[in-house]
Amino acid sequence: MSNEIIDFLYTVPPVTRVFLVGTIGTTFLTMLNVVSPVSVINIWPLTIYRLQIWRPVTAFFIPSGDPMSKLMEIYMFYNYSKDLELEKFRGFVSDYAYYVLLMGGIISGLNFLVGGVAYMNPLLVALTYTWSQHNPDRIVSFYFGITFKAKYLPGFLLAFKLLLEGQGSFLVSLTGAAASYLYQQLELNRGRGGPASKILQTPRWLKALLPGAWSASTGMTTDARNVHRSFGSAYFPRADVVGRAAGSSSSASPTPGGTSSSFRWGRGHRLGD
Repeated sequence: MSNEIIDFLYTVPPVTRVFLVGTIGTTFLTMLNVVSPVSVINIWPLTIYRLQIWRPVTAFFIPSGDPMSKLMEIYMFYNYSKDLELEKFRGFVSDYAYYVLLMGGIISGLNFLVGGVAYMNPLLVALTYTWSQHNPDRIVSFYFGITFKAKYLPGFLLAFKLLLEGQGSFLVSLTGAAASYLYQQLELNRGRGGPASKILQTPRWLKALLPGAWSASTGMTTDARNVHRSFGSAYFPRADVVGRAAGSSSSASPTPGGTSSSFRWGRGHRLGD
């Protein structure tokens, strides 16, 4: 059984794996009273004045609601985070980690204003918002078998939170939608030919810390042109890799996901030359 769990975890991309293990571990430790929930939520006066600096981090591993709601939230987080990491961010670990750091920073700052203490749900809303913009016409299934296009999913999540937990939880979740909306606007500005925002560029120190791309078959790889995934392979042209390494943007038209790639054609030779 333990080997099956380990084998499963190896099929989960790295950033999503960290959140999955961290969230499940924190949830069970708090439910069993091994760790007090009060010690892992983010209470800003304790974070600032008593230097309990772990709180803004552990707050992202706290799902909300009753045990069944917690499990559903963890499952949804796993699904949408995995899809984003593999599809939109194409397995590049540092890029997806930087996206999560951006979302987390904005969510923490906004919750300083609205008084939120647990941040997993707003982060889930942020992920689903970004995922829905990347897959707007994909059909998704919600509670009770309701199906609709993915672009409406964040609205359904927010409405569900308002109906079940009230205005306070709704405002906390809304901070995730605001963070992701800001990210989307910066992406759209870059996609329309506007100046590339430095905010969206993954820092060099993070690329050095998390090099290469994730491969479902071999783990981490530094060959970003050939990324093997659990559902197939993806080939990215060398020009795109060079552009990423140099920190420059491609001149090709952006793809719907907000990323771009370019091809450098050779001079060509006749057969037999």
